[in-house]
Amino acid sequence: MHLKNIVDGILKEKSRPMSWLADEMGKTFDGLKLSLVKGSIKYNDIIEMAKTLEVSPAVFFQTETVYADYHNGGSVLAETKENYGDLKGNLKNCKEMLAALKDQLKDKEMIISLLNKEA
Repeated sequence: MHLKNIVDGILKEKSRPMSWLADEMGKTFDGLKLSLVKGSIKYNDIIEMAKTLEVSPAVFFQTETVYADYHNGGSVLAETKENYGDLKGNLKNCKEMLAALKDQLKDKEMIISLLNKEA
């Protein structure tokens, strides 16, 4: 039921009915709804649903906190965009740290080679 509630929230934000999503995915309304309620939806269908709704597939696997925030007036899409921004910033920081570590490794290798020449 959790997955269906998330999809319902996204559809509500986009002002689209579940029947539209089913049609776009080439599924029947009842089949899609049942797979969302039971949580028996296939991986490929999740990917297709994410593309159709223009969201990341990760949206469908959010923690209960995000789910609770949505029902308290929050936005699933806004939360996902915020998390994406944080992840993008973290990736940039990691790349910078990786570059710094590579430079330190080069310096270490140079120091070792200079010490070996003196010995």
